[in-house]
Amino acid sequence: MPVATLKPNTHMKIRFPVPRSGRITFRVEADRPVSTYVLSPEELQEFYKQDEFDSHGGFTNRRFHEQRVKLDFTGWWYLVILNESAREPVAVHYEVAY
Repeated sequence: MPVATLKPNTHMKIRFPVPRSGRITFRVEADRPVSTYVLSPEELQEFYKQDEFDSHGGFTNRRFHEQRVKLDFTGWWYLVILNESAREPVAVHYEVAY
């Protein structure tokens, strides 16, 4: 399971190919609450614009995230992990399965 440290008010994005079945499972464990989003390339652009955006999955303000998702598009998808804390870094472990 890969490990990363997110500084306060930062995020990381990890790109994955959409499997033929469209089914993915992701799991994130963090030592402090984080938010996760499962985004298409178009949704990722909206995320960066800070507009409202749709997401195919994810959770807000949790230490443990696990979800099975059926993606309805092809190409690439992104797992975004967001540390919204203004002061504290956070260690995260993430895993994706098909």
